[in-house]
Amino acid sequence: MTDKLIYLTETLLTKAIAIRLIEQRDLIYFRNHYAQLFNYELTNNVTQTNPKLAQLNLADIASQIYLALDGNQITSLGNTKEQIETRIIDELMPRPSTIEAKFRQIEQTQGIEPALDWYYLLSQNTNYIKTADIARNQSWSTETEYGNLEITINLSKPEKDPLEIAKLKSLQKKTTGSYPQCLLCTENEGYSGDFNKPARQNHRMLQLNLDNNAWYFQYSPYLYYPEHSIVINQQHQDMQINQQALKNMFSFVEQIPHYLIGSNSDIPIVGGSILNHDHYQAGNYVFPLEKTSVRFSHSLVKFSDVTINYLNWPLSTLQLIGSKSDLLQLAELVIQKWYTYKNPKLGIISASEQGVRHNAITPILRKLSASNDSYCLYLILRNNRTSDEHPEGIFHPHRELHHIKKENIGLIEAMGLAILPGRLAAELKEIENLLLLNDADSAVTSLLFDDRLVKHEEWLKALYMKYPLFSPNNVQQILQIEVGLKFSQVLENCGVFKLCSSGDSGLREFLSNLDS
Repeated sequence: MTDKLIYLTETLLTKAIAIRLIEQRDLIYFRNHYAQLFNYELTNNVTQTNPKLAQLNLADIASQIYLALDGNQITSLGNTKEQIETRIIDELMPRPSTIEAKFRQIEQTQGIEPALDWYYLLSQNTNYIKTADIARNQSWSTETEYGNLEITINLSKPEKDPLEIAKLKSLQKKTTGSYPQCLLCTENEGYSGDFNKPARQNHRMLQLNLDNNAWYFQYSPYLYYPEHSIVINQQHQDMQINQQALKNMFSFVEQIPHYLIGSNSDIPIVGGSILNHDHYQAGNYVFPLEKTSVRFSHSLVKFSDVTINYLNWPLSTLQLIGSKSDLLQLAELVIQKWYTYKNPKLGIISASEQGVRHNAITPILRKLSASNDSYCLYLILRNNRTSDEHPEGIFHPHRELHHIKKENIGLIEAMGLAILPGRLAAELKEIENLLLLNDADSAVTSLLFDDRLVKHEEWLKALYMKYPLFSPNNVQQILQIEVGLKFSQVLENCGVFKLCSSGDSGLREFLSNLDS
């Protein structure tokens, strides 16, 4: 077994040299280092590596090394397979300060884009970005009246319950002694992990100054879109969407003008999965929201230089185009007015009787030109009220859609990219088989005997009524279209001003308040 372990370690080092994680000059040092780490004896005859194995990525090789370890070696290295494999890779990685210095050197000599490209590739090569897991996701787009919505079945992370997410703030008080306090805290950099927290030995962050405040930048381990990144407050404090948040976002795109940045709302149900640590999401991607049409435009006397559009989008979205100073002033006004706006006829109540806020905003910012003072700011109006009829949320996916999606609709999905639960992959395959029976009664009967599928009963019946015949050539395409249309309905449920005459009137009323 030792010979195999040495052989695999040499393969790991060969790969690390090939991707420039270490240099050829470092080979003897790391060979001795791993011999000590794994507690085996080296000889003068170095085992040659297999070129085919060297084509694997570091994560695959580390996994093979883990399988070659004996019980004593495993016990000495960590508690879980993830911890040990991550530690094996981390042994090759530079310290954060070294990576930071390399990044700044590239930025100063070549520019911010090449510097981010280098850091992005490093995050992939060292398996901080879970490339293999991401490759398992299923993705497609569906044409709707709002444009093409993008669908991803997420096979890399478990589905979250909105009620559990809403409890995070109260749980925070009970877990303030834990280390790190949450998955976003800067203390995760290099953290070994445990049975409840992921191993982050291979995690390296970049320091970032936003409006003279200390923040950090990293890529998401589970990329939902190209260069999906997370911008994290150095302080563990609750998310807040206010004037300071907008200043931070403007500061970000001034430094990284080819990236979009946005934030989840700062309250449960309409926010993200982590509300107790201030953070934003960014990336090098154009979302469906940005491609939709304008429903109508509006002008304000106080902000005559700002273009104000109300978008043809299921979530109530204002598009503001103008200079930084104008947009900061107008956005602050929108936030102030929206946080107190009420329209009982449309179900919009700004706060509970106890003063707990219901209205919230999801902001998204893009710099339109790297050289000009021109920006596009999207403000999505949200509300997290619940009722007896809709206990998960009035402006949240309603229960008849939970068979497809019941999680919070956060920033990414509000922009038109669905992140659907991994359970759907197997369930859709089973529904394909039921549709290929081309017998509605038999299909429904079979479905009722499967606990996983029974939630799809009404949908299955509707599909049989809508389509005359299913075949191996069309059934997958039909289901992809119909899932996309379901996601469109999910977004419509979340709109506070529905796209109809009463909704338009309510939105115009709100906009008119901005000039008063």
